[in-house]
Amino acid sequence: MTPSTRPVPPAPVAAEPRLDDQLPTTVRTVLADVLTARRAELTAIAPETTELLDLLSVFLEGGKLLRPRFCFWGGTAVRVPDDAERARLAALGAAIELVQAAALLHDDVMDHALTRRGRPAAHIAAADTHRARALAGDSADHGRAVAIILGDLALSWAHALVTRTVAGLRTAPAVQREFDRLTTEVMAGQYLDMLHQAGGFASAPDATDAAREVIRWKTVPYTVLRPLRMGAALMGADDGLLAVLDRYAVATGTAFQLLDDLLGVFGDEEATGKTASGDILEGKRTVLLALTGDRADASEARIVEDVAGDGAASAEDVAEVRRIMRSSGAARAVGAMIEDGRAEALSILASSEADRLTPEARDALAGLARAASSLTGLDLG
Repeated sequence: MTPSTRPVPPAPVAAEPRLDDQLPTTVRTVLADVLTARRAELTAIAPETTELLDLLSVFLEGGKLLRPRFCFWGGTAVRVPDDAERARLAALGAAIELVQAAALLHDDVMDHALTRRGRPAAHIAAADTHRARALAGDSADHGRAVAIILGDLALSWAHALVTRTVAGLRTAPAVQREFDRLTTEVMAGQYLDMLHQAGGFASAPDATDAAREVIRWKTVPYTVLRPLRMGAALMGADDGLLAVLDRYAVATGTAFQLLDDLLGVFGDEEATGKTASGDILEGKRTVLLALTGDRADASEARIVEDVAGDGAASAEDVAEVRRIMRSSGAARAVGAMIEDGRAEALSILASSEADRLTPEARDALAGLARAASSLTGLDLG
């Protein structure tokens, strides 16, 4: 074949832009604007208070923005939003990120966490600053107090942002209702988590059910369910559409938390930004730990009971608990639950009921369900 007759390869086809391609940039711009406005407010109180903003700004870096995405696609499930509606959906997503920040700031204090997203946890960073300045009092106490105050501020600013975003809209009461439920449910879920950790969650039949109930109220509402419903409420969703989103949210949110529990034991520390020993050293009462206790033989169950929750346990002891979680089949069982949740979410989106959703939202929510439940790279034995 001569050069003049050689076929020309087809030009690459550009990928269709996704409706949420600009969402991360917009959400981060909203958050930056909130912090800028609050900086002027705090400076007027006292210049020292702006240190809180510096801490929060660092804390907000690097998030996956999963919740704003659910909010956006909950709204897009009703109809493809125009530019003004996209801006409002992004602002609601930013408010949910502030709630997430508040919850994590407080959670890290309660869990005595040392790191968050690969950096020192906020209370650790504040304690280090206190120590470096040689200020009076106990540095650790100071750091914990700063993180609590900062979480309270983030939650307050989240409420203000939602109110400002929906002011004057016909759908404002519905959005405010969803946001109120989001904050109530996550705090109640946090309390149940704490109570379960102390062995006081008496209304649950057993440890596995208690752990699943904690997931149902601590993770599902503010990770998937309420963000979806906030976006859908903003756009005027009817009860039928909300019912489909509810079912999808429970399946996806449960799978997401079960995966997070596996990552807390078997995950790559560089990828997750947290230690893979922390959940075992803390004795975190997850579904994984409960199933391990049920499935291990008597001698192995005693090892798990002795090591889990012993903050001074050796790396070898932690590795042994990890081995038992695999050999007992508990890790694989949790993996199967995650796969079941993903399958259920995808089945809901493929059902005739989901015809109420826009095709764009159905495709995007299917992708989010897969991403939130991917077991890739995990060795479960």
